[in-house]
Amino acid sequence: MFPGMNPRDMRMAMRKLGINQEEIDAKEVIIRLEDREIVISSPSVTKVDMKGQVSYQISGEETERSLNSEPEISDE
Repeated sequence: MFPGMNPRDMRMAMRKLGINQEEIDAKEVIIRLEDREIVISSPSVTKVDMKGQVSYQISGEETERSLNSEPEISDE
């Protein structure tokens, strides 16, 4: 975050500001939209609690899937 700052000191400073971080061991993250899904494989997920406001930071390999309600039928 800040160049040259010790990661341990950074965590202590964040804790003093009321910011807690927790790594989550997730296998897959799926974000469902109206017409499709965003799938993040092998994600790195961090839960950030900032004075009661919880947010999640997600990074990984992204793919999309459509959510068609009609099954695909081939002519064969």
